[in-house]
Parts: sequence; C-alpha cells; structure tokens
Amino acid sequence: MLKEQMHMMCLQQLIILNLYNYILKSCDVCIIGAGPAALATFSAIHEPFTLDSMTPTQVNNASTSIRRNKGVGPSKKNVCVVDPNGNWLGKWNDNFDRLGIQYLRSPALAHPDNFDINGLLAYAVANGREDELVESGCSEIRKLHGLGQTQVGLWKVPSAELFYDFCMNLARQLPTHEFVKGTAIDLTRNESGNSLASGGGGGGEDDPDTSYTVTLADGSEIICKSVVLALGPTGKPVTPPKLCNAPKERLIQWNHMKEHLKPHHERVLVVGGGLTAVQVAQYCLRSGKKVILCSRRPLVERHFDIDTCWFDRRSANKQISDFYHQSEAERLAVLKEARGGGSVPPIYMDDVRKWQASGELSLLNGVEPKYMESSADGRVVVVMGKDHMEFDIIVLACGIKPDCTANALVQAYQAKCPVKIVGGFPSVSVDLEWSKNLFVVGALASLNVGPDSGNIMGARRAASIVSNALECRAWLRDADSGGALSNPFEQLFWDEEDSSSSDSDSD
Repeated sequence: MLKEQMHMMCLQQLIILNLYNYILKSCDVCIIGAGPAALATFSAIHEPFTLDSMTPTQVNNASTSIRRNKGVGPSKKNVCVVDPNGNWLGKWNDNFDRLGIQYLRSPALAHPDNFDINGLLAYAVANGREDELVESGCSEIRKLHGLGQTQVGLWKVPSAELFYDFCMNLARQLPTHEFVKGTAIDLTRNESGNSLASGGGGGGEDDPDTSYTVTLADGSEIICKSVVLALGPTGKPVTPPKLCNAPKERLIQWNHMKEHLKPHHERVLVVGGGLTAVQVAQYCLRSGKKVILCSRRPLVERHFDIDTCWFDRRSANKQISDFYHQSEAERLAVLKEARGGGSVPPIYMDDVRKWQASGELSLLNGVEPKYMESSADGRVVVVMGKDHMEFDIIVLACGIKPDCTANALVQAYQAKCPVKIVGGFPSVSVDLEWSKNLFVVGALASLNVGPDSGNIMGARRAASIVSNALECRAWLRDADSGGALSNPFEQLFWDEEDSSSSDSDSD
C-alpha cells in the first residue's frame, strides 16, 4: 500500500513538472513585441494617470488620492513580454545600428513614456545630455510658432543613443515584468473558466470565461487574460517587377545589407524614394561605395512623414475625430495620402546634396530600373532610361506592402477568428480589440488610430486606448475613490429613486 502511494506521488510530481515546463508563464497581460509601441503600452498599463490630457488641478487631485487611498493608483496587473530578441527595442536598435542612424526623425516629444510628454527632454537635462537634442528646423515651421513646445526644445530631435538609453531607463522604472525570449507562433482563445492567469489587477478584462494561450516556437505556452499585439509594420517587402529576375545574390532588401554588401562591391544601386533609401545610400557612401539612388519621383523634402496637424495638440483631436468618422475605405485613402509615398527630412537632404557635389552620389528619378543581364565579371546590367549601367549589387528600400497576414502569428489567429482585412490592416473595434481582450497597437491599428499609428506618437495614443479598455485608470472616474476625473457635483444630481421613496413616504 505504501509502495503504491509513493508511486502515485512520484507520478503526480512528474505530471506537475511536465506541466510546469509546458506552461512557461501565466499573467494578466501578455505583450507580444518589444519595440517602442510595446513599451508605450507597458507604460500606459502601469502609469496611474497621464499628464498629457489632465489639468494641473486634476493632476494634484489624482496625486492626493493615491497618497490617501489604498488600492487606487498604478495598476497591479502582472505583465509578460515576448520577443525574439529578449530585450526592449532589440530589433529597433539593430535596425538603427545596421544603417548607422545617429538621430531620430521624430521630435523629443515622441517617446514611449505614457506619463509625461516631457519625459525624454527631462531625462536629457537631468543627465547633462542636452547636446544630443539637435535642431532639425522644425521650429522654423510657421504653423508651430504658437506652440510653447517649440521654445523649450520638445521639437528638437534626439540622438538614437539618447532615445535608447531613455527607453531602457523607463523600462527599469516601471514595475518588474517577465521578459520571455522567444517567438510567438500561435494564439488560442480559451472559452473556459479554468484559466491559470493570476488574479491581480482587477479591471474590465477579468472575465473568468476568457483567457488566451500563447504558444512559442519551442512548444512552451503562456496563459494570459489579455494579449496585446505590438508587432511593428507587417507586410511583404516591395520589389520592382522589372528587377525580379536579377540574381538573388545581387538583389537584396536593405535589412540584409550587412550580410551581403562586400568590400569589393564598388558600384551600388539603391532603389527607393523615402528616408530609408537615403539612409541606405548614406551607409554605402560612408563605406566608400559609389552610389546611384533611383526613385520613381524626385525626393520629397519634409520634416516628418505625415503633416504636423496629426500631432499638433491644437489640431490633432479634430484630425483623429474626422478620420474615425469616415468609412474604412476612406480611412485607407487617408492613410495613403497622408504619407504620400515617402519623404526625406531637410537635415538628410542637406547631406544628400553634399554627396552629390562630391560626385560620389547620383540621383535618378522618374525612371524604372530594369534588369537586363549579368556581365562577364558578375555585375548586373540595368537599363536606366536610355542608359545601360553596371552594378555590383542592388539594394531595395521600397518599403512594404501592408499585409497583416504576412505575420505567421496573425495568419494563424485570422484562421481561427477571422476579421475583415482592409488594405492589409485588420478591422478592429474602437478599443483596438480584434476579439475580446486581444488588442493591436502600432501599425496593425492603422485603420483606427490614423496615419501616425506606426509612429511613436500614434503608439502613445493607442497605448492609452488599450489601458482604458483594460480599465487600468478606471479609479480616476470613481467618485468614491476620490477620482480626479469624477464629477464633483454628482451628489447634487436628482435621484429619481429617492424622489419616489419620498413620495411614497408622504402618502
């Protein structure tokens, strides 16, 4: 009898051990991705409120409530982050390093800290790194002159190193979270109350009948109550049709440039008309190559990839409201029109002109490159208008065609829980929900957030939407908790039930 009991105990322990190895983690919220949009979402979930949209009086009231009332303030949700790089901004930092990018295009007011729009500027000042915020010419834009932000440095652009260090500091200051290095390959919605997710945090997502299982490439699983997809731009890289027949070793996408660009490659053709194409050309030029940059139209010089009206606080709300009240087809047209096929900031165009003057860089526009043949020495012969030119390698920086199903995880979940796809973007709810408690941020949310969805400012806005949907800041509107956004005159409202009781008593 004792022997049988010991055998059963060993068997139970073995089952528990296997279950532990199979289920890697349980949490309230699982964020898939670790770029700026993911960090902005993590910040929004845990910050008790945001200074961006509250008056000084409301901020003071909220701070007082947190000091006096237990149980209100920062969300206690348990968060797990999944990313192949195993650290915040891993892919972002790799792309910047790959191209040797020194400064961001976005101004200092665009960052993942959901608490304070001044956060990056304050970090630079506190650490004596104001010299890493450089003038980009944004302060010369006439329509921005009325903004006090231009006077204090919020429209300067930060160095890539400053931005990265700020984000790492932000991640350290936020509550401890589980960071899982791995690739999510499948997502399943569990319609069962037997969720293994922890019970902390509270909020609207605490539906005992809803949980998700995130399956990683190594077979391990994460059980969670809510999922946030922060996958970055998803789609297929664009290859000009007349170059498709070029030898694969001589035709590469820009993100494979470091692996395939060799010292003996002296003549390089870069194809593309946006900022990435210019950055690729700059990288090749700094490496001693002779470069021709070919685009369908002349390079468009513009500070930002969308008009400032989308993130100017005086006009942004109207732009967003107008956008949301349009049909999906109209929104898609706005997305395409707002970006206009790519543009290049003035500080980059100044550098382009210097390289042109040196004779190392040539610009060709209005022509479509066509591969003809390979020469005897292995170079590719390309027809450029009326000219035949030889190149050692062709680097493509033509952007991507939006297609959310190009991501294996999205494709797998679309097969289980299909939603309408418009122009490559999923049609989600006003709360950015694909299905209950499954949210999308970043470029995936473009149809609901707007043309800046893939930018950091749009990511901040999407993060706030998700945080509100998860009811992380519901206490701010709760009068009983001293919520800073509650109506102070609520007690004066006429209560029909009290009136009926009074009438019946008088009878």
